[in-house]
Amino acid sequence: MFKLIFIFFITAHILGDFYFQSDKLAERKICCYKQVLLHSLIYLLVFIVCAVPFWSPPLLICTVILSLAHFVIDNIKFYYLLKRRRRSVIYIADQIMHIACMAAAALIFARMAGELKLLPFIAGFLSSVTNDPFKILGWTGLILVICKPSNITIGSIVERYKPENISEVGFAEKNKIGAVIGSLERIIISMLMGAGQYAAIGLVLTAKSVARFNKISEDKQFAEYYLFGTLLSTAFAIGAYFIFI
Repeated sequence: MFKLIFIFFITAHILGDFYFQSDKLAERKICCYKQVLLHSLIYLLVFIVCAVPFWSPPLLICTVILSLAHFVIDNIKFYYLLKRRRRSVIYIADQIMHIACMAAAALIFARMAGELKLLPFIAGFLSSVTNDPFKILGWTGLILVICKPSNITIGSIVERYKPENISEVGFAEKNKIGAVIGSLERIIISMLMGAGQYAAIGLVLTAKSVARFNKISEDKQFAEYYLFGTLLSTAFAIGAYFIFI
């Protein structure tokens, strides 16, 4: 049951910290404390909305605790960003702290309530659609995490290894074809894993590499950078699949 609760917290976190936080708000948070407060309020509201189908007093307590923890961590992040520290390192540390808090909250909830239950009328409706309503939560969380959050996380990790001849890109690049391709790549890998077609994953990676063959063969630095990013993206897709499904 811990895994299911943890998946729920992760899914709500992803919605509140990535999809309901615009790139503009993320940039403004760096130097304007009012934007930190605004984001914290949005995060709390998103968490509450996500909790409605599973509503229970223990879940409400964990929701409030996680929202407060998120606010405290964002305050620490705000302080370090004002010091002009390395943004990619702070971002990774920030997400690790959030995940640690969610794991602790999942343990607390498991001890308090034992299990996560859907409200009767919602459970009845979903039961008419699928035999395992909670599988919908798993696949929803998986698709959400391998798109925008993975693009931002992978970008922050590979940033320091970017060759000098590649133009500099913003921390949270928006509407770039590379991010779209990366998201589609991870979605296809996850779908192939769900269908048990593990060998076909190699075809996806091959197709992606063919498009960059000339650049890879002519530029060793780019080839290493590209390989690192591709392997990291694949690892994210496979790791997320085993966590959420």
